Amino acid sequence: MTILAASSLTDAFGELGNTFEEQNQGVEVKQTFGASSDLLAQIQQGAPADVFASAAEEEMDTAEKDDLVSGTPRVFVKNREVIMVPKDNPANIESLQDLTKPDIKLVLAQKDVPAADYAVEILGKANAEYGEDFEKDVLSNVVSREADVRASVNRVVVGDADATFGYASDYTPDIKDRVKVVPIPPNLNIIATYPIASLKDAKDLDLAKKWVDLVTSKEGQRVLEKWNFEPAA
Repeated sequence: MTILAASSLTDAFGELGNTFEEQNQGVEVKQTFGASSDLLAQIQQGAPADVFASAAEEEMDTAEKDDLVSGTPRVFVKNREVIMVPKDNPANIESLQDLTKPDIKLVLAQKDVPAADYAVEILGKANAEYGEDFEKDVLSNVVSREADVRASVNRVVVGDADATFGYASDYTPDIKDRVKVVPIPPNLNIIATYPIASLKDAKDLDLAKKWVDLVTSKEGQRVLEKWNFEPAA
């Protein structure tokens, strides 16, 4: 069974994949993680897949409109953005406002990747609070655009960038000793909603629905919460 899922779901879905294989003997779960926009393009081009899990409703709405989805998509989890900086924080970034400092190396995911779109939305909201040029000043510090949110976080992990926008769920145990989280003021932050659906061209629709059931079950929600996601309800 093939799952296409937003890169921020890598750890949680990796764990749930093992659970699913234990519960369904003989089934191998293959997962491709990436930017939701890229995964949607793959589905539109006929890539074989059974389930799609997106980090934004926009991509799922398009998949539904294009008649690629079986049944009604379900929002299964929520996430919120954080700023990540290297542990030693060479640019001394302590707040969202500090992202306008000159010569900061800010990295974002590509345009149309939900994490990057949410970041720009946050900056736009912040204009009202920090001045009308705030968004423009921050974006002028962007030195590169990465394939997906995990790739942009990795640039900070290896010390190639001073800051990035990622999800709370991207602050995983394996990077906690190398990065520091700078919170975004709650009134400016965006709550990301993640929908999931089985796909019309699924090889085994019953298995695909079973995966959706696992993700939305108490066990699935427990695993997602463990990886810093928030309940959908």
